[in-house]
Formats: sequence, C-alpha cells, structure tokens
Amino acid sequence: MDSKFTIEVNHTGSFVPKPIVYFNPVKMVVSNVDFRSMSFMEFISYVKKLVKDGTINVYYCLPQRSLRDGLRVLEDENDYVCFLDAGYENGGMINLYIDHSQYPVMEWIEEEIAKDGSVDGNTDDDDDVDSELSDDEFVEHEPDDEVIQLQPF
Repeated sequence: MDSKFTIEVNHTGSFVPKPIVYFNPVKMVVSNVDFRSMSFMEFISYVKKLVKDGTINVYYCLPQRSLRDGLRVLEDENDYVCFLDAGYENGGMINLYIDHSQYPVMEWIEEEIAKDGSVDGNTDDDDDVDSELSDDEFVEHEPDDEVIQLQPF
C-alpha cells in the first residue's frame, strides 16, 4: 500500500448550523505526502502552516457521508489514527475542514441529530434537505481549487 495520500483542505470558510454546512470555503489540495510519518502534533503544525492560522480546530469528514453524519474532530493521537485509517480506506483521499472561529460544531451536530430524532410528523428539516444543501455547497466552491504539491517538513 502506498503510504502517501491526498487531503482536500477546506479553510477560511465558516461552519453554520441548521443544517450543518461549511460556508464559503477556499479549497487546497495537498497530495503526495506521507502523513503516517507525522505524529498528531506534527500534522497539526503542518496544517496550521498551510492555512496560515495558529488558532484552529481541525475536522475531517468520513467519505461518502454528509457533514452531519460524518464530521469528526481531530483532537489527539487517537483521532489522528482514525483519520489516517479513513483516508487510506478511501483510496488515499480525505477532506479536512478548518474552523478558524472556534465554533461548537460538534454540539450543533448533536442538536441537529437530537432534533431529527425527536420530531413527530412532517417538518422542513428532513434528510433530503440536508443532503441537497450540503451537495449544493460542495459544488458551489469547486472552482476555487488550488493544487499544491508539498512535502513534509
């Protein structure tokens, strides 16, 4: 198995709730980097240099999942191992989302899931609306792609 893989870094945007989306991102594709050779702290330092911001929360999204169902936070070495495993299981590609504003993103997701689970009857907040909005937002920012070939430190 090739130890190098590609991350799509979504940054300078903002998470917004109801439904959870990452609004107005700049996308940067970083490929051909061996992230397994980095520790969690080295990876976070690497990402901070990429996005030129030292105060960030870093998230990744499980492949083929919406942000609501697949977003995971990267807070420690265990999270980093799960991130790497998900990337390698997805053919060496995974999406990162950078929160520059320190929003309570995971709380927003928990509230959305709790609300959907407790709603009886018809509502405007169904899964189809979530999927449509997430898909539209993803397509909307594709033209901003910037491909950068970088090597680890």
